[in-house]
Amino acid sequence: MVLTSPYSRGVRLLLSSTSRNSLFSPPLRRPSYNYNNASRILFSSAPSPATSDDYNSEPSFENRIKPRVLILGSGWGGFTLARRLDKELFDVRVISPANHFLFTPLLPSTAVGTLEFRAIQEPVRTIKGLGHYYQAKARDIDSTKQIVTCEDLYKGVRFDVEYDYLVVAAGMKSHTFNTHNIERLEGVVVFFLKHLFHARQIRNRIVECFERASNYTIPKVQRDRLLTFIVVGGGPTSCEFMAELHDFITKDVKKWYPELTKHIKLVLVEAGPGILGSFDKALSEYYLQKLK
Repeated sequence: MVLTSPYSRGVRLLLSSTSRNSLFSPPLRRPSYNYNNASRILFSSAPSPATSDDYNSEPSFENRIKPRVLILGSGWGGFTLARRLDKELFDVRVISPANHFLFTPLLPSTAVGTLEFRAIQEPVRTIKGLGHYYQAKARDIDSTKQIVTCEDLYKGVRFDVEYDYLVVAAGMKSHTFNTHNIERLEGVVVFFLKHLFHARQIRNRIVECFERASNYTIPKVQRDRLLTFIVVGGGPTSCEFMAELHDFITKDVKKWYPELTKHIKLVLVEAGPGILGSFDKALSEYYLQKLK
């Protein structure tokens, strides 16, 4: 092809030997490294533990223009109060290891996939006008100096947060009554149901049990053990989860694992004389009738 236009002549000049070398074959420059320094960096001793000096410092508490309300916990009490307090009058701050509010009555539904996890949570940072949120655990309260000592959830750094008003709404942990091996087997074959990660663990474990039990090489004794689900406690959460698990088995598992349906066993354990003790007796009897 012959290039005749001024533009073509410019392109021809651009593609001359000198131009080609400069445009498409730039000279390679080998970077110089200081290998002695690199080795010292790679093989240096472990970094020292992080301190509060490594983090952004908070504005001075003395310079506040509104009284500070510090709320421990992001559950029903803490989250509701943080939303309803007038942010024009108070500097509202929340300390909690959970960065979301959890609608716990629907938690059993997420454990079997009826609802997705995002459908029952509300991030703390969606609270309009919130002064600050600390994802940390409160470790100590000095009521004289009005200081809460917190521990960062990720690096374990301790820091202090001052307050004018303190609200403790941290909830509680499940009581295991010193049952043997509960702590050792937690997260393996024993699961609580109070947080989102608990529901995720239960969902994963249920699927794992059915997949393992569907293997034709598995012994009958082990298959029966994998397909036995024991729910401890006769309260609302346990009964709701039992009902969700029953529906999951009769509606979904029956289609996916038809050969396993007859081997599944559901057990509800309650130490008291009946279940749903805080509700009317007629409701308790109705539940038992439907469950059987």
